Order: sequence, then C-alpha cells, then structure tokens
Amino acid sequence: MTDTGAGRTVRVFHRSWEMECCGAPFSVGDEVAWPLVFESVAEADAAVWADCLDERGLLRTVTLHGGAADKRSGASRIAGRVRSLQVVVVGYQGAEPVPGERWLRSVERCPKWFADPVEGDGGGAGTGTGTDLGAGKGGAGRERRGYRRVECGVLVELDVAGAERGA
Repeated sequence: MTDTGAGRTVRVFHRSWEMECCGAPFSVGDEVAWPLVFESVAEADAAVWADCLDERGLLRTVTLHGGAADKRSGASRIAGRVRSLQVVVVGYQGAEPVPGERWLRSVERCPKWFADPVEGDGGGAGTGTGTDLGAGKGGAGRERRGYRRVECGVLVELDVAGAERGA
C-alpha cells in the first residue's frame, strides 16, 4: 500500500477505448474511484509522460474493461476528486505513435467518444516535438502519408481522497 497523504495530487491516464467501452463521463469536481494498473512507458516517451509517472517511473492507468484490474498484475485502486482534465492527443505514423508527440487540451467534462483523427487544430498546449496541433495540413512538415493525430484518452488530475492500494 502506498499512503498518498491528505491533499496529494495524482495524475492518472484514462485511455479513450476504456471510456468508450466501459466508462461513464465525469467532470471537474466529481468524486471518482477507479481500478488502476501501472504500465511501463517506452524510453523514447519517458520525458513526454514524466508528469504522469509514479515514483517507480510507471504510468497510472485506469482499467475498467471486464474486471481486468482484479486479474492483472499490479492492480490497485484510487479515489479522489477530479481537479482538472486534459484530452491527450498523440501523433501517429501509420499504426505507431510518433515518439515525443503529445498535446494536451483542457476540458471541463470527459468525452464519451474521442476523435481519430483530430479535425481542425485541436487546441491545447504541446509537449514533445510537435507543438502546433494545427500543423497537419502543410505546416511544420506534418503532411506525411499515414500521419494523423488521435485523441487517445484523458489525463486526470485527482485530489486523492484515500490511498492507492496494491501499489
């Protein structure tokens, strides 16, 4: 058990497919409780996800699908009040994510459905190598066959109400 302490803020990644399949949209200010798994991040993306990793360098990820959290190694639970939400947009070349390309767009409510590909500029602050979400058509060298930007989930900042169990 990892004691999270009173008033601790924790970032959790909630994948788009988990929300679309088994999730219920939530808003800033809502109380939530989720099963988690801790996943490793590719070395090429460690700097991009650094603000989301736990003390072991693992990404806290919500897992809802079919009760998998109770069966997967590293399963845990977390509960807290949603402090902020950001849709995570990732650049893809074909089926593979482009290392270092992640953008964040603040929202007040988690969408039930996510865009693939992202239309228009998508808004938001950039991290990694690409900072102009609108560069997909002729800008910044992003017009490549098979390149697209995908909303892959939400980054949730929680004021933790309890403790992460099983971490």
